[in-house]
Amino acid sequence: MKTVFKTFGALALSLIAVSAAHAETLRFATTLPEADNPETRAMKAFKQYVEFHSNGEVDVQLLHGGVGGDRELLENVRNNIFQMTATTDGALASFYPKVQVLSVPYLFRSTRSAMTFMNEAPIMDDFVKDVEETSGLRIVGFAADGFRNFVNNKHPIKMPKDLEGLKLRSMESPVMISLMESLGAAPTPIPFPESAMAIRQGVVDGGENPPSTVINGGWAEVIKYMSLDEHIFSAVFTYVNPSFLDGLDEQSRAAVLDGVQLYDSIMLAGKGQGYLTDTQRIRDMGVEVYVNSPEEKQALRDASQQPVIDFLSEELGAEFVQNFIAEVKETEGKLY
Repeated sequence: MKTVFKTFGALALSLIAVSAAHAETLRFATTLPEADNPETRAMKAFKQYVEFHSNGEVDVQLLHGGVGGDRELLENVRNNIFQMTATTDGALASFYPKVQVLSVPYLFRSTRSAMTFMNEAPIMDDFVKDVEETSGLRIVGFAADGFRNFVNNKHPIKMPKDLEGLKLRSMESPVMISLMESLGAAPTPIPFPESAMAIRQGVVDGGENPPSTVINGGWAEVIKYMSLDEHIFSAVFTYVNPSFLDGLDEQSRAAVLDGVQLYDSIMLAGKGQGYLTDTQRIRDMGVEVYVNSPEEKQALRDASQQPVIDFLSEELGAEFVQNFIAEVKETEGKLY
């Protein structure tokens, strides 16, 4: 009898080994270090979900930090070196310039509005299809990084006049530069890793980012004021290599796609709560946080939105920009 059990046990182990040997490897890479943050929690949940629901046919490897910047990650997913990543929407601009339309200031009034639009608006179906055809990257999910806000060392930003003459760190993004110039600020492109030191040394007076980035980038230690004007919604796109996903069997493919929805849900919940807790942390660090009124946001919108729309219309085509904005308004009309 012992011989039978030993034989059975050996057979079971060999079958497991064979299954593991034939498992598809899915490398999910991020620029962020492994830490107690929404990204890490969401990635770990994705790994557990996919490996369980694919019956071990997909082996998920999580790669945290040290694997290049967002652009390099997208390039590696396109080339199937990594199979998945998630980045903010701006990272896609070098592969697909039309994504800049999401940087129209004050385009979305809430995270709910943005997420409903991205998941349900017909124009986003065309957007996702066009991204894949143009860049070789398949968008399979949407989440949020939060709204971007102005920070500086001079004074609170309440109205457009408060931005006049301020030297602000800018991403190397034409649309972001256009936004700052429309408000009278002097945009200064500086790589993000160098930005906190540039603010500390007075090279620039401030910049703009979501609260989590203000903390994680060291900005909260070198700024005096943050104004919650929420001028741009920063979306997160989840990407997968199309040939990898299409090459999976039906059960494994479903596990990955459903796992992405779990990832996005955890990200949305974590970032939503984090927006509030991070803002309070910034206050606790001695930064004066000003909450802009609806009237002040409208004044900032009136000063900045049309110049950016005009810029994007020249760059991307007026019909595309207008159709995009019209569908955002239609989505919000249904919600509110």
